[in-house]
Amino acid sequence: MTHHATDNETIRLTVTSEPSREIKTALATFCRRNNYPQLFTELLEPLLEHANLVLALATTERPWPPSGIGSQTIEAVGIAMIGTEDRAHLTPVLTDRKHATNIGLVSAVTKQLLEALSERSTSAGYLVRASDRAVERALEQVGFNRADLQSATDYAEYFEYSATPEQALQTLGLDRARVGDLLTLTLDGDQLDRLSTYHFTLAAGVSAFLSDHLRYAALLPGLIDLIASLPPAGVPPGTPGPSFGPQTDIEQ
Repeated sequence: MTHHATDNETIRLTVTSEPSREIKTALATFCRRNNYPQLFTELLEPLLEHANLVLALATTERPWPPSGIGSQTIEAVGIAMIGTEDRAHLTPVLTDRKHATNIGLVSAVTKQLLEALSERSTSAGYLVRASDRAVERALEQVGFNRADLQSATDYAEYFEYSATPEQALQTLGLDRARVGDLLTLTLDGDQLDRLSTYHFTLAAGVSAFLSDHLRYAALLPGLIDLIASLPPAGVPPGTPGPSFGPQTDIEQ
């Protein structure tokens, strides 16, 4: 039994693009509890009103009362923003600090999110700082390749590394893995190594952004204003921007 196995037994996994009032409140609490409240107030809250977001959630519920504000606690969340051409812009799975090494939970959330995206997205990608080989290599090893989307901040240029959701599931070994086996880490050593490298590298890459230090961000969350951050020279034709179409409930 792993250290996190007992906690993982109480966790409920869901995917939604139309979160309830309870989930929105739980998201705000989750961000505040983990010292990045601005992620909710400046990005998630306004985007939930207009953008096409998909949330993969790992939650626990209080015993009583079972509903209402405060009834849900978010333990981890994976986020995708669906842009034009049905391309999904990803934010690495964020966990409560007590789950920082809970690779089983992160893997289960990743599986849920990618499976949901496989039904509605042509690709899924991360925005990686140019020439940041540690992050690039971690993504290349699981089937992500440099795509045509280029973005920029005042401090650095970023390139999208993308794969189809199906390809990412297969290369990560999540396509055939059962959620129960992931949560208990009933995996062989090679798969555990692959999932650990993937998660820990992405978590390290996005950490500077979450702590409000954009200058040092090796990875941008898939929640940024892609149009505002495009480089002055533009990007190749066909580059997608954010989509603000109607939301579709895919809660499972």
